[in-house]
Amino acid sequence: MIERKNNVLEALHQDRVPVGAFVQMRCAEIVEAAGHAGYDYVWIDWEHGSFELDTVVDMIRAAEATGLTPIVRVPCGQPAEIARVLDAGAMGIIVPQVSTAEAARQAVGAAKYRTAGYEPGRRGACPLIRATGHQTLDWPAYARWANENTTVWLLVETMEGLRNLDEILAVPGVDAIVLGAFDLAVSMGKDGDRRDPEVERVLDGMIERVHRAGVDVVGLLFDAGPEAMRVSREHYVRAGCRILVAGSDRRLLSNGFAATLAAARPAPAVR
Repeated sequence: MIERKNNVLEALHQDRVPVGAFVQMRCAEIVEAAGHAGYDYVWIDWEHGSFELDTVVDMIRAAEATGLTPIVRVPCGQPAEIARVLDAGAMGIIVPQVSTAEAARQAVGAAKYRTAGYEPGRRGACPLIRATGHQTLDWPAYARWANENTTVWLLVETMEGLRNLDEILAVPGVDAIVLGAFDLAVSMGKDGDRRDPEVERVLDGMIERVHRAGVDVVGLLFDAGPEAMRVSREHYVRAGCRILVAGSDRRLLSNGFAATLAAARPAPAVR
C-alpha cells in the first residue's frame, strides 16, 4: 500500500498555493523544523548544498517524518542523479540550467518509468529501492503511482533558456518552471541584481509565457525580511505563480543571529 502523497499536487488540486522551505545546510533537523512549522514541501538543494547523497536520504527521511514532501535539486540533471534521489524517496526533482528542449526531455525521461501509459519514460526500473518500501510494494502499481506523483521542475536561468522557453514548455511531462532570477540576472549582465527593472520585466514575461502554456511557475521568495517577502509574494501570485519557495535556512539563521545579537549587545557606554 502506497501511503505517501505529494502535498504540492494536492494543494494545487485544492486551488491552494503550496509553500516550500529551501534547505542547503547539511542538517536533517532543519528539514524537521520546517515540517513542524507547517510548510508543504522542502526544496533539498543538492546542487549547492555541502553534502552528499547519504545526507540527501537522511533529509528525505526527516521530511517524511514531519509530513513534508521532499523535492530535490540535483547537481546537473544527469539521469543517474535523478534516478538515485527518486529511488531514495524524493517525490520530485528540480533540474538546474535547463536551456534546451532536449535537456527538458532528458529530465522528464529520467524521472518517469516506461509504462503502458508513459512511453517516453527512461527511468531505470528496480523494485529493490527505498521508494518501494524495500520491495514490499507491488511493482506495476508503484510504477504507475510514481509516474503520476513525481513532479519535474526545470530551472530556466540563462539567456539561451529564455530564447528556447517555448520549445521547453512544449515537452510533455514538465510540471513547472522555476524562475532562476539570480542566475538569469547574471546571464543578462546585471551582476545578479534581481530587482533590476529589465530583469523584472523579463521574469514577468516568462511567467506569462509559462502560464499561457499551461505549466506552473515556481516563485522564489528569498527577501531579507517579512515585509519585503509579503510584497514579493503578492507580486508573484498576481502574476500567476501557483507555487512558492519562502525562506532559506542560511538566510533565516543569519537573520536570526543578527537580530538576536543586536538585541543582546549592550549599548556603548556614555562618556
